[in-house]
Amino acid sequence: MRVIMLFAALGLLALVFTIAAYPILGHFGFPFSTSSSEWANFGTYLGGVAGPLLSFLALIAVAWTVRLQYDLLRRDLEKQTSDQHIRWLEAIYRDILDLMTAPVRSAHGAESTTTWAVLHQEVDRGTADPAILKSRLDELLKLLTQYCQAVALYRENVTEFFDARIFQDRGARILDHLKPFLSVLGNNAAIPIEFCDMHLRGQMNRGEPEALRRKTRD
Repeated sequence: MRVIMLFAALGLLALVFTIAAYPILGHFGFPFSTSSSEWANFGTYLGGVAGPLLSFLALIAVAWTVRLQYDLLRRDLEKQTSDQHIRWLEAIYRDILDLMTAPVRSAHGAESTTTWAVLHQEVDRGTADPAILKSRLDELLKLLTQYCQAVALYRENVTEFFDARIFQDRGARILDHLKPFLSVLGNNAAIPIEFCDMHLRGQMNRGEPEALRRKTRD
């Protein structure tokens, strides 16, 4: 609204100054002329001077409108991109939670447990069937790797206005619980764990492995 009023004021000023300058140039003054030729000259002068000024202001207004529409479209595209990434992250996170809370047959005929309980040390890892637990942890690491890659893509494709910290924190918590189980996963799992840590921290490269020496969630 302010911009519209500004352009209207500029247009009015252009007309006022154009009209006010005509008497100064000696072509028109008081009392007003009754000659049609004088009024015709005044009309030609007004159209020739004020017309280009008003056209220039109109061009600026059009350019401003186009720029405003471009900004709105860009923000809408960013919002759509953010929503798509969020849906992707939420879908993977639900798969992770489903996997972690699914029953795991316990060893020695004891009651079943869950991967969640084992990771959070609510039960001893020896309580769960070793083969099933390893299978679940392998699958969990695959899903977590996808999740961490999605966090990195979210960070790269969405502006800073859309914060990714909540998603980083979710992935970091799971990764920190998973790190102590490297012996169950096997030494080859150290590589995807390192990449997960890098994705969550927003790092493109790293001089030497460090993920297993400290917590990802600071």
